[in-house]
Amino acid sequence: MFSIGLMLGALLAGLITGALGGLASIIPEAVRLWALAPVIAVIMVFELAGRPLSLPQNRRLVPQDVIPRADFSGPLQFGFEMGTGVRTFTPTALPQLLVLIIVLAGGLGPGLLAGLGFGVGRSLMPLSRALSGDPRRWDTKLLASTAWVGRLCAIGFLLSLALLWT
Repeated sequence: MFSIGLMLGALLAGLITGALGGLASIIPEAVRLWALAPVIAVIMVFELAGRPLSLPQNRRLVPQDVIPRADFSGPLQFGFEMGTGVRTFTPTALPQLLVLIIVLAGGLGPGLLAGLGFGVGRSLMPLSRALSGDPRRWDTKLLASTAWVGRLCAIGFLLSLALLWT
């Protein structure tokens, strides 16, 4: 149920972001792209240096009483709130950059695809942790490699942008 809630929340966030992109389309495309380029450059420099910018985000955790509910509503609510970004923590500025790119250069389709990708990516983290056999060791390994994971994500992000804009 957690993953279903997460996917629903991420798709809703993608839908809203894509709709905002439709509203931003009244600004000439050249203006939007020139405004976006320096933001992408600054965030990527920090990401590739292994020192991601700490952008505003809602760092509240889901209340502990939500998770153990006997019915499926707890995990569903937890996943939905993480998927929409209402309650989440991201150690990188890439999700915020993606939202900005969708709003300024995307639209409804890219927004939904970004939401789907965000939901799948968010679902893979707890799933891989649960399947690791030793969640504490998984946490330790992730924390030790956070800078490299961020760099790889930034490179993937740049490659995706290059493919989309060629």
